[in-house]
Amino acid sequence: MYLSLALASACLTGLWGFGTGQSGRRMSIYFVILVSASTAILTYVTLGLATHNFVFDTRDVVAGLSGGVLNFIGTILLLKALATGKMGVASGVVPSYVLIPIAFSLIIGESLGVLPAVGMVVIVLGIALFCLPGWRKGGGSGDTLRPIFLALGAAGLFGLAIVVLDIGSRANIYATLTLAQCPQVVVTSVMVLTAKRYRGTSPRDIGILVGSGLALGLANLAFYAAAVEGNVGIVSVLRSLSPIVTAFLAFFILKEALRRTEILALIVVLIGTGMVLA
Repeated sequence: MYLSLALASACLTGLWGFGTGQSGRRMSIYFVILVSASTAILTYVTLGLATHNFVFDTRDVVAGLSGGVLNFIGTILLLKALATGKMGVASGVVPSYVLIPIAFSLIIGESLGVLPAVGMVVIVLGIALFCLPGWRKGGGSGDTLRPIFLALGAAGLFGLAIVVLDIGSRANIYATLTLAQCPQVVVTSVMVLTAKRYRGTSPRDIGILVGSGLALGLANLAFYAAAVEGNVGIVSVLRSLSPIVTAFLAFFILKEALRRTEILALIVVLIGTGMVLA
């Protein structure tokens, strides 16, 4: 069951990435994050109240806010990496965040069979192959180490956030995830309210953003429910398939072409996923 939830989380995260990526081209990124995070909070609160499971304790508050801050700082580092270096470099480094949840799962003694372990390695290799064209495009003698270190810092913070929020979700998933979105909502609200000018938005744009936020909320619920039920390392690796989901949505909806390496990466990832699910 938890493997199905992990795959659903990957698909929903890919859908969120596609929707926010399209919206970010037409609107302020702060507004995009604000609407997306606010919708995710509304999703958590609604489902938590509906299931009579929306309560707070010290563990939820500490884990939720800490995980939210880690994610927010990681996002800042990632944006700086994208701004100071080549996009392909950052996109190739950030998926390494999965190493931290994998290490955490081993430390707490979660069982892992030989075939799933090999499958996880195959999936990581497939993700690396998928990012290879961007990495090559971002390469060159003009690159510096600073964007790479920034991207590695972002990956480390994202991985730590997963571990912290996983711990909090074992107490109360709805409260933890609600608090985790609060830092982004507070900061982006300030940025939007103090902006001197706004880009125009249409009802269609707002609808896409709300739908993306709903996908994000459901993706996080599926992810941490899967992590609580099963192996957080396996769940994290499966969720890392989301960039491929985004790419295929772009292929089918926007008619963006897929490179041969991306098609090969998909085959490799499917093989690895089959090994994990076996």
